Amino acid sequence: MHFRPVLILLFLLLTNLLLAQEPPAHPHKMYQSPEGKLYVNRHDPIYLRIAASPEEDTASHLLRSKATAKYTNPMYFDAEGYNTVRSPWKVDPETGEYAEPKEDVMFVVYADSKPPQSRIKWQSEDLLRKEGIVYLGEPLHLNFQTQDALSGTASIYYSLNANPYQPFEPPLQLDQEQTYRLKYYGVDHVGNAEKPKQVEIIVDLGPPSTAMEIEGDRYENVISGRSEIVLQAKDQITGVEQTWYSLDEGQREPYRVPLKASQLGEGEHTLTYHSMDRVHNKEKKKEFQFYVDKTAPRVMEEITGNSFTADGKEYFSGRNRLKFISMDNKAGVQEIRYSINNGAFKVYDKPVALTESGNLSIETVAIDRVNNKKRSRKFTNRSHVSYVDLTGPELSHEFDGPVFRHQDSTFITPDTEVILHGKDGESGFNKMEYAADRSEQPGPYKEPFSLKQEGVHPIRYSGYDNLDNRSTRQFSCTVDDQGPEIYHRFSSPSLRKRETEGKRYPVYPSHVGLFLSATDAAAGLDRISYTLNGSSHTYKSMIKNLTPGRLYRLEVKAIDNLGNTQTESLDFYID
Repeated sequence: MHFRPVLILLFLLLTNLLLAQEPPAHPHKMYQSPEGKLYVNRHDPIYLRIAASPEEDTASHLLRSKATAKYTNPMYFDAEGYNTVRSPWKVDPETGEYAEPKEDVMFVVYADSKPPQSRIKWQSEDLLRKEGIVYLGEPLHLNFQTQDALSGTASIYYSLNANPYQPFEPPLQLDQEQTYRLKYYGVDHVGNAEKPKQVEIIVDLGPPSTAMEIEGDRYENVISGRSEIVLQAKDQITGVEQTWYSLDEGQREPYRVPLKASQLGEGEHTLTYHSMDRVHNKEKKKEFQFYVDKTAPRVMEEITGNSFTADGKEYFSGRNRLKFISMDNKAGVQEIRYSINNGAFKVYDKPVALTESGNLSIETVAIDRVNNKKRSRKFTNRSHVSYVDLTGPELSHEFDGPVFRHQDSTFITPDTEVILHGKDGESGFNKMEYAADRSEQPGPYKEPFSLKQEGVHPIRYSGYDNLDNRSTRQFSCTVDDQGPEIYHRFSSPSLRKRETEGKRYPVYPSHVGLFLSATDAAAGLDRISYTLNGSSHTYKSMIKNLTPGRLYRLEVKAIDNLGNTQTESLDFYID
């Protein structure tokens, strides 16, 4: 069995490690400064001896006090700093007479019980403090600053990464990318030791790394006008502070959102980018050369074989073959699809036999490797028509029902219908999709819809043409189905209560006036009307001149700018 020796060895190792982190003992002592001032530790006992000669080997005697025996031998200085031992009066050493004016003979002693206060003197501007940890972006020559009010600092002690404490001799160099755990404290000349302070320091010498991705259509270094360039930077220690980029040797810009190829001209471009972490380590600049291709392929049709023309019409036999030839400016042709006489589209891979009689119509769609599309149509009895459509439909929306607009806000009721419109003057409008209330998955738009829930509703909708070019718009509206909140206030307080027909009503004096108001947090107030004992009015100002001795019934109606209504009734008596 060898478990016991192993356990003992492990215990000794842990004990040594713990003891290595404990500060060494600093005994109290007396200290005389170069100026001749005498300092003692205020916590130490003091004994006074008297001698008849300044020589070191002269006999001395311990002074004792009968009157204050309890407080001497030892005695303690009562004040921090300046203390005196006195004897009246001054005697002239030559004449033996009292010196005039009479003054005490004083011996000054400085008592010191407070340790120094020390701190790290950082010598780097690339410094970050986060959650109690100090991050540095360059090798550090570390130093300390210390202050002591009385005897002065004798030395600084430090322990690095749990090693034994040792006196500090500048500078302390932290030049490796790692975590340093530093403990330190100061000791003054009479042995007062500061409570150890500690700090965790992480030296980060490595820059961030920025990755580039293309979201959307890409073939090698060719991207479409619909693609976006995304930059993502990572830093393992302090984190990324900023990513910068420049296009085509232009001005450097901070990266915030993906770069849209739609905002770049067609052709060659160069993207330069790099990042910096939070302690200013800079990444070397990276470069991406790419081509923005916004042009769809061109398709040419050719019918091979013999033909015969009569009366302006060209006729082909069943032995003729239809060929398609396509050219693209950059990315290259990915696919050609064709339709004959409005039939289903097929992928073109070889010449096609003409098998149907009658007028021949041909429609083609050419797609390059970054999904730029071109649709063309040809009739045998007409000239060739070629057209490229790169834009989506025109979109708009309107409301059918109550609606109120104020600045950038639109308010509607649950009964108001939202109508979406789309049109395309090129390849033609195909379909509409929309999503309401931040729904991630849009649905098809077929007819006007209403929003029943009160509150703000963001709406995003997209329209597609027959080439699947898409346009997207978004707006928001607020559904308000609550009428205004009504308030009333009498110009005089109620005098008392009066009971009539078993009910108690508040009684007001005949000179009283009644004010009405209303507020609406959404659509805003439109008007206030009221009925007083069956007589209808539009409220404009204070209601007054009420007839004494009458019971009044007031019915108030407030209407907001959407037609939402709130009512309130009030019964009172005029004395």
